[in-house]
Amino acid sequence: MKIILKKENKVLFLDKWQEYIDNNLASFRYLLDYLEYMLYYSINLIEDKSFVVLDKNDKCIGICFLPIEKNNEVKTITLAGGYSIAPLSINEKVEKFIFATIDEISKESDVKVVKFFIDSLIYHKNFNQLLKYGFLNTSATNCMVDLTNDRLWTNIRKHYKSMINKVLKDDNFSIFIMNKDNADYKIHEQYRLLHHKCAGKVTRDKKTFDKQFEMLKSGNATLISLKYKDKFIGMQYFFHYQKTVVYASGADDPEFTAKKFNIYHPILWKAQVYFKEKGFEYLEYSQPCGYSKIQGFDDYLDDKQLNISYFKRGMGAEVITFYRGIKYYDEELLRKDIENFRERIKND
Repeated sequence: MKIILKKENKVLFLDKWQEYIDNNLASFRYLLDYLEYMLYYSINLIEDKSFVVLDKNDKCIGICFLPIEKNNEVKTITLAGGYSIAPLSINEKVEKFIFATIDEISKESDVKVVKFFIDSLIYHKNFNQLLKYGFLNTSATNCMVDLTNDRLWTNIRKHYKSMINKVLKDDNFSIFIMNKDNADYKIHEQYRLLHHKCAGKVTRDKKTFDKQFEMLKSGNATLISLKYKDKFIGMQYFFHYQKTVVYASGADDPEFTAKKFNIYHPILWKAQVYFKEKGFEYLEYSQPCGYSKIQGFDDYLDDKQLNISYFKRGMGAEVITFYRGIKYYDEELLRKDIENFRERIKND
């Protein structure tokens, strides 16, 4: 086996990475456009040491996204300080080779901490495989809707159903779905502006929104919106690949949030119906999706996140284990995180 680093041969790296996801189970999180999109978020990125693994016949048998950041003067394999997507491989032998390579790269680059999560959309085993490679278990919870279920409406929380019907039966409201077949940059710009209006500030660079639009045009994203008369008042973004979908982000008009109707409920319900009709099998609502402020080591929620979690569960999502892990190459950093955990327990 041999590795091809992205920084050493980008053309071959991109070609082989695409070969792997074309021929093996993957989700949108492994799309090259999406990985580039996520790197835009990393203001502390100092190096990208992503690599692919080839066999003796130059067939791609493993892929590893490996962003190296400097957070608080400490080098880490993380994404925006958080968890990055775990590598994929065709078998355990290749998996061992990949994690051994990560150890080597970490040592060479003076990396002190590695944080990985395992994609819930493609990993359905009852074991955190990161534990085999020296990671501490920091698993959390995730929200997933099984779109193959024919009782989607039954699984919606009872009083949410009346909220949804109130909007959908009112002729002043309409649902607008934008995908690759009707991609419109002007409408997409309304999403970007609504996103900023909802947050009360510019939260990310315009190029991240433009990258989203590229993914939409290529068929890997869909924008589902709620309109009041001719005005967009809520817009939600979904990424998808193969048979799975992720609810990625949403924005609503603050001028309408105090009204006596709900914006997100009807959009998410329509999303379930739409993606089921398109033949998708799972819709992930992603985090936050927890029950308490402290669910475990490095798993902390505030009141707003708990409310969001309650909402997601009410929209028919099942709570599943979200496998994550942290590997420390520096004992002192582990001690600091343990102390932070103790302080959070004390305060909450």
